[in-house]
Amino acid sequence: MARALSLFLLALLALSPAAAAAQSFNAQEQSEIRAIVRDYLVRNPDVLREALDSLETRVSEERWLEISADRRDFSIGPADAPIVIVEFFDYRCTYCHAALDWVVRTQRARNDVRFVFKEFPILSQTSFEASQAALAAIPQGRYFQFHRALMAFRGDLTSERIDELARQAGVDVARMRRDMANPDITAHLEENRARAIDYQISGTPGFVINGELISGFDEGRLNTRLRQAALEARERRAATR
Repeated sequence: MARALSLFLLALLALSPAAAAAQSFNAQEQSEIRAIVRDYLVRNPDVLREALDSLETRVSEERWLEISADRRDFSIGPADAPIVIVEFFDYRCTYCHAALDWVVRTQRARNDVRFVFKEFPILSQTSFEASQAALAAIPQGRYFQFHRALMAFRGDLTSERIDELARQAGVDVARMRRDMANPDITAHLEENRARAIDYQISGTPGFVINGELISGFDEGRLNTRLRQAALEARERRAATR
């Protein structure tokens, strides 16, 4: 088994781009190498399964890191919190409005949770404008106040209303409007859309808790996943002692 594994690894190394750049193999040699790889996989299918499982885990971890550690997003809670909740939302989404109270209560009650707010405007052009405005408020240090005002608003969300809510939240509206024209903000929103697609999020809200998606606002499911994540965090800490 060890000899077969060594041959298999040597075969993979020989077929790698780096090896190919260093040397070339004729048609017969390439055929023999492929035969070694095929024979090993046929005789040891668990190796392929393990490799695929490892690849899936790595891709999943990288995908989670992309949405949970983007410094351009506003987040609240300890930077080293063992539980991270990423919310994809739209300011015109009634279910997102309903979720606001749970988000605020959870954020206030727990010091082991960090919330990441992922602007995901998909319902209208006004949604997009509101998200641009919210991101433009981050440098002013008034994002969360403005976010809550937008989420709490019930009615026709016009440009004028966005400015009014921003002003009430302590945002310098003129500066906000200037910053909204920054192409980086549009690029950020487009990337958020791509990340949502990666997680198969097609509607709002979408909550991702330590990598696991909870679609829609279901307080019971969210709290269950939160308890599970807390237990997993305690088990990880115990394992490192």
